[in-house]
Amino acid sequence: MIKVYIVDDHKILIDAIQNHLEAEQDIECVGFATSGDEALNDIPKSVPDVVLMDISLPNTNGIELTKKLIKTDPDLKIIALSSHLEISIVKKILKCGALGYVSKSTNIAQLDTAIRKVYGGEKFLDDKISEIYMNSLMGEQSRKSNLSFIPNLTKREKEVLSLISEEYTTQEISEKLYISINTVETHRKNLMQKFQVRNSVGLVKKAIELKLIEF
Repeated sequence: MIKVYIVDDHKILIDAIQNHLEAEQDIECVGFATSGDEALNDIPKSVPDVVLMDISLPNTNGIELTKKLIKTDPDLKIIALSSHLEISIVKKILKCGALGYVSKSTNIAQLDTAIRKVYGGEKFLDDKISEIYMNSLMGEQSRKSNLSFIPNLTKREKEVLSLISEEYTTQEISEKLYISINTVETHRKNLMQKFQVRNSVGLVKKAIELKLIEF
């Protein structure tokens, strides 16, 4: 029998989960708390296998509470059960040791699946959280890919690029850097080749995207 403990400041939700779990032959609710202090005091006595953890709690939050509980009992398995969908919050509580994250808006059948999988030592994210998490990872990979594209520029090329972004003409750049117009055009051409763009507008746009210049 999987022993589950619920930590949430909404008693209506606790009652709903308890009623649902009563129908499951391999899961039982061994207790609940509506605050962090109550949970810290009662969980060691109830000895649950899995804790369903809300993020927003009176006087604390589920992330800090997860840290404290796992520090006391490293084998305790925690599933975040929250309405928060911000990827930063998801990552924080998983980093603190939670093995699962389930949105309160998900189908309650996924909660059963989460409890069983986490109890078995697996990690679990419900469908909505999985999509958000994957989109975040793809975004990070895309940013890393863009950063890896940054070409090596000479000191003079950086100076020319900066002046182009400030809308200096070729003649003005020539005079400011004490180089010939042909040399300015050569640098401009080399910059466009390195950034794989066709004109100065594309050059400035790409440099802004890569944060080489500020707009």
